[in-house]
Amino acid sequence: MLKRNIAGSVLAKGISILISLILVPMTLGYVTPEIYGIWLTLSSIIHWLTFFDIGFTQGLKNKLAEALAIGDYDKGKALVSTTYAMMLIIFVPLGILLCLIVPYIDWANILNVDSGYNPEITRTLYILIWAFCFQMIVNVLSTVIMAHQKVALSSFFLVIGNFMSLIAVYLLTLYYESSLYLLACSISFLPIIVLLAAGVFLYRGSFRRVRPSFNSFNKHYIKELFGLGYRFFLIQLQFIVLFQATNFIISNISGPEDVTTYNIAYKYLNVAMMMFSIILAPLWPAFTDAYAKDDYSWMRGIYSKMTKVYYLITAAIIVLVMISPFVYDFWIGDKVSMPLMMTVVVAAYMIINMWDSLQVNVINGIGKLKVQMRVTSIGLVVHLPLSYFLGHYIGCYGVLLSMILIVTLYSVVMTIQTKRLLAKTATGIWVE
Repeated sequence: MLKRNIAGSVLAKGISILISLILVPMTLGYVTPEIYGIWLTLSSIIHWLTFFDIGFTQGLKNKLAEALAIGDYDKGKALVSTTYAMMLIIFVPLGILLCLIVPYIDWANILNVDSGYNPEITRTLYILIWAFCFQMIVNVLSTVIMAHQKVALSSFFLVIGNFMSLIAVYLLTLYYESSLYLLACSISFLPIIVLLAAGVFLYRGSFRRVRPSFNSFNKHYIKELFGLGYRFFLIQLQFIVLFQATNFIISNISGPEDVTTYNIAYKYLNVAMMMFSIILAPLWPAFTDAYAKDDYSWMRGIYSKMTKVYYLITAAIIVLVMISPFVYDFWIGDKVSMPLMMTVVVAAYMIINMWDSLQVNVINGIGKLKVQMRVTSIGLVVHLPLSYFLGHYIGCYGVLLSMILIVTLYSVVMTIQTKRLLAKTATGIWVE
């Protein structure tokens, strides 16, 4: 099953990468680099709202996988139903509240752009807020798919949604003038429609035994989901601060144009990193299943193989950096000037982050999160002041240097815990 998931994910993610690469020059042909930077920054700000999930979907991934491993479909159905209910209870009121707040904020000043952008930014944020809230609700399906160890299936739905967005943006370039608002509509809502349709199909078919229903909601499972989920919530909160805040901080320090160059470098190198993520994705539920069955031999074998894959992907990233000037010239031409230093710094971050991701997938699958929760709290507290301090001296590179330093700390600690867990020598906080 693991091999099929990886093979299917490679195909799906490969198509997604191609779509993503095509979408960059197409979008830059529709809007200016400054507006593109604003779009990227607003999207990142909205993704901060993921912390209102408070870990329910992450808790569902582990708890549902455990229930499925022992064939307890009644519990699985209750867990799924309860999670959907909690997402509705959280995100519908949140969307209403945020839409009431948005008009009273001077977004142009925050993003370091001309005040004339304020009306368009406000309209765009209304779209992004509701798209994101609905996305959080329908994305429960993705968690259910992963708990069934069918990660490749989830990836294909993402491909369909991204392809539809690509077609929509292409039509915008043909028939409409540059508009941040229309760009947001095209990219944000189509993937949601795809997931809604997929949910109707799957819950009537192969997932019918865990199909959500009002009668299956069980308030007692809220505590069980949150008992594991609150740790994921704290980890997820630092992820938002460390990663999703990057566009906002760069925009605030040096302007949206640097947001554009950072994201182009990230998307380019992400071709390699995405391949690693494809292979990692099935590991979380697979390790949950193996841990429930006490199959440490399998876990150690897979970890050893993934380490070798990591070295190969790292070598690929180094090659991509070396040929980046030629690729940028072919890919985006003279639309944006790409400094080599930006590519080098982003590559350094990605190489360290990939190693950390391997450890985290193992640890999350096993469900021993206390160490991770504590060490990531350091990033939560330190990243913003450190980014602004370093950014004062070296601009946008200071933000990326802060990320590199913090992820390096994570990698060291998570590697120690992973080694101890797989060797069955973990004690104390390392096994909590």
